[in-house]
Order: sequence, then structure tokens, then C-alpha cells
Amino acid sequence: METEILEYLENPTFSGATRIALVSDQLIALFDLQEVSPTSRREVGILTASHVMDILGRLTSSSALDFPNAEEVEASGIQSFRVPETPIRIVEIAEGERKGEFLFSGRTVRDAPRFARAISHLPLQTRLPTNSIAIFGKQLTGPLVPSFVVSSIPKPLTLLWLDTPIWKTLVLFIVFAVLIVLIFSLNSIIWAVDPQKRMLALILQSLLPLSLLFAGEILLPYLTGQINISGRFAAIVQTAETILAYIGYAWLLWLAIRMVFELIIRSPRIPDESLDADMLRLLSATLGIIGVMTVMAFGGQAIGIPILSIMAGLGIGGIAVALAVRPTLENLIGGVILYIDRPVKIGDFCSFGDHTGTVERVGIRSTKLRTLDRTLISMPNAQFADMQIINWAECDQMLIDVSIGVRYETTPDQLRYLLAQLRKMCLSHPRIDRETVRVRFSGYGDSSLNISIRVYAQTREWNDFFAIREDVLLRVYDVVGQAGTGFAFPSQTLYVARDEGVNTAESEAAEAAVASWRKSGKLPFPNPAREEVDQLQGTLDYPPTGSVEAGHREAETSANMEPLSNAEQQSLNSDPTEDERK
Repeated sequence: METEILEYLENPTFSGATRIALVSDQLIALFDLQEVSPTSRREVGILTASHVMDILGRLTSSSALDFPNAEEVEASGIQSFRVPETPIRIVEIAEGERKGEFLFSGRTVRDAPRFARAISHLPLQTRLPTNSIAIFGKQLTGPLVPSFVVSSIPKPLTLLWLDTPIWKTLVLFIVFAVLIVLIFSLNSIIWAVDPQKRMLALILQSLLPLSLLFAGEILLPYLTGQINISGRFAAIVQTAETILAYIGYAWLLWLAIRMVFELIIRSPRIPDESLDADMLRLLSATLGIIGVMTVMAFGGQAIGIPILSIMAGLGIGGIAVALAVRPTLENLIGGVILYIDRPVKIGDFCSFGDHTGTVERVGIRSTKLRTLDRTLISMPNAQFADMQIINWAECDQMLIDVSIGVRYETTPDQLRYLLAQLRKMCLSHPRIDRETVRVRFSGYGDSSLNISIRVYAQTREWNDFFAIREDVLLRVYDVVGQAGTGFAFPSQTLYVARDEGVNTAESEAAEAAVASWRKSGKLPFPNPAREEVDQLQGTLDYPPTGSVEAGHREAETSANMEPLSNAEQQSLNSDPTEDERK
């Protein structure tokens, strides 16, 4: 090391600096630095080696450098020994990558500086123009720093602060300040641009992590190598460089994942504001968070943070955190359920609870819907996923279900005519599904004969549906007038007439019939006899005489039938007959 430094002082070149760096690596390899964080391991090793060189250079006893050779170690089984006249020990490494090697122990990092200061009054045997190799090494600079610049620096600025000359720390502070100003200026320029496309915005945002990577991996290491910072200040700077680099890597990974998913979303089959696009962005955010946490964990490990211990602590405290963020997790899971189940999608008109509106966005936490009064409702995903949702956009046809009442003065045949004409009107309408037409006399109201009209309009659009329903209702109005009757309204009619009483002959006939049933033991109370039930089955003429379906018992084969279940599936699920059991 002394030889290389002397040659470098005579001719400061890049090759000379490279040779010094190689010898420094050899010196660092002599020390057990497993307990030192990887980020500051090189600087700590160089500083410790310079203190050991000072210690060994000040010892005058011949026994101080009388180390056992390899044969003596193997013969005697020595596992450790102390350097004579010093607290420094050389030990055999018991585990790790360097198991079996003899190195300066890990305590040398703490013991060597203290002992070097304790014996600093002793003369140093060295060819270098200094009384302390540790201090002399801190004043060296790289080949790009002219020697006349170093020699012209005022004496007070050559004093040490955190094991580094003050003038070097000032240079680094100025560089850091300039970098911060440049990064903030770049950030302002990027956010001032308002790109219309997400991909362009992500590309512009990637300039920030790239600038951090350039600063942490290229610019600062090269600059610190040229001005040659050392000691505790070098450890701080290297930690800052590592933090900048890993932040850049994590940030760039986050943006790269989002770019990949944005490229997928840009497929023509995935609309930009659709539920699929939102869920892909949710997946990209999830993967990005996992990737960022992984990169930052490696970064923390590099600067000496015990990530494994922290993760163990987080595992214990994770329960409390999970309980604290339970609503957020529920909404996140609700969003995933909405994506998998797909009860609605962007643009669907639906009813939920007491509200009706159009879905505008399904986000990570909530679903936004535009109601009929044009207000925007933000519904938490967990609550929305548990609600009964009617998706009107998924209906293949739209139901027209109305009930009308005609006057009681309407005769039975007049009512039959009205029903027939209403059915013909619905069957002939070009926008009504003829397979689902149902027009029936539905009952006796307080002041009207009620007719139920239920048909399906062949449309999936609201305005078209209301137009079709309006046309049907107007035609119903015409048909009622053509039947010679009218719509009923709540009323009371008072009839003044002589009371003729009941029909005596019919009353006596009815009483006589009941008396004969009682006498013969055939009174049908509480239930009629089984034989009578069998005799009466199917004796009534239905469909009535004169109907086009009269005489056909299989009325259920009508084309207008609306089954409540799949007939084939029902036959498969029905109980087997007696023959099938056999």
C-alpha cells in the first residue's frame, strides 16, 4: 500500500488510483466485517486497515510481528491468537462464506481506532510523509482533482469532520443541494405537462426514478471516489447513495408494472373506462406494491436495517393493523367480487336499494353511480356487492304489466269480445313478443271488472320502451270503446225497487237435495266421497263449448304457454313411476 501511494503521489493517474483500490480490497479482505452493513463495509474496512497499519507501524518489539505460520496453526490447532502488545485478535471464522479463514476479528473495528489513538505519541515507521496513515489517507484525492487545488485549500478546511476533511464535506453538500434543486425542477416540469394518455404520463414520470438512479449509482459514487471521502461521513454518503438507488429501482419497477398493464388495457377489446380496465389497474397496483416492498426490503438490508426482525414484528402487529384497516380490506375484496361476479359493468343502468342509476366507475374502494336526478353516489364496494342489484341493461325484453277496470254494466259476452280484441291487438303489434301475450279477466273489483294485460316489449332501451307502452295503452283505450263499454271509476249506485224475496221453488229444491244426501249418507261434508270425486273429474266443458280449443284436452300444448321451469329438467328430477321402480 505504501509503495502504491508513493507512486501515485509522484504521478497521479487513473491506473495508479486503480492499483490503490485493488490493494485496498486486499486489505479489507483481511478483516471480519460480517457485522457491518454492506453499504458501509468498504469504508469501514479501509478505515480499520489504516488504523491497524498505524498500530503495527508504531510497534518496535520484534515479537509484535511474530505471527504463527500455517504449519504451526495446523499442528497446534490454534483457533485464535492475540497480536502481541495489542488488543487485536486474529480468529478462525466459524461460519459464513469465509469459514475456516483466519481474519482480524470483528471487534477490531472498535478496538483498533481506540488503541491507535492511545499509542499515537509513538513514532511511525513508514515511508509516507505523515505521522498517521489513517489521517494521511483521508487527505488523498482522485486524479481529476489537481494537486495545486488541494495544496491551496486553507488549513482550517483540512481539519476532519466525521473522519473527512471539511472541504470535502462542503463539496458534497453543494452537490447534494444542486441535485435536489434539479430533481425538484424536473418534477415540476413533468407535472406541468398534462398528457392526454396514461402511457405518455407514465413515460414522463419515469424520468424521475431514472434521475435518482443516475445520481445514486453513477454520479455520486464517481464524485466521492475522486474527492476520496472517508470514515463516518463516507458511510453516511454511501448510505444516502444506496437509499437513492433503491428508491429509484422501486419507483421504476412501480411505473414499469403500470406500463405493462396499460399496454394490455390499450387492447381494442378493453375499453379504457371499463370494469376490466379498472380491475387490471387494481392488479397492477397490487403487484406494484409487492414489488416496491420487496425492493425496499433489499435496500434496507443493504444499509444494515434488520429487515427479517422487522418483518417478524410486523407479523405480530399485523393483526392490529388488519383490524384497523378492515373496512378498506372489505371494500378491496368487494371490488374483486364485483369483478369476478360481474353483476354490473361500466355504463349499465341498475337499481340498488332505494336508488336507480348508471354505473360510471368501479374503483378500488367504491363504485360511483349517476342517479336519475344526475347526482353522483359513491357506494363502498363491500356494501354494493352485498346489495340486491337489478341490472336493467341485461334484460332481453321489457315488461308491460298493466291492469284496467271496465264498468259492471258490461255483459259476459261483451267482456269476452273485449278480451278477444285486446289479445288480437297485442298479437298483431310488431314490437310485442307474441309468445308472451297474456290478457285475462283477473277478478271482480269494488267498482270494476278487472282485466290484466301482461306483454313483453321487444326493446332494451328505456325511451323506446315508454313509446311502445304508450302505443299499447292508447290502443287499449280504442278497443274498450269499440266493445261498447267504458272504464270504471269508484262509484256507488242506489237502486229503488220492490223486494221480491228469494225464489221459493229453488230454495225448497236445494233443501230437499241436502235432506236426501243426509238420509242416504252421502252428505259431502267435510269432504265429498272419493267415488264422487273420481266421477266428477274432467266433466266440465273446458275449454268451453264453441272455443277453437274445445275437445282438445291437452291445452297445455298451446304455443302461448309460459312454463315455470324447464320441462325436460323437471322430468329428469321427478320421482320415478311404479313401472320405473320395478
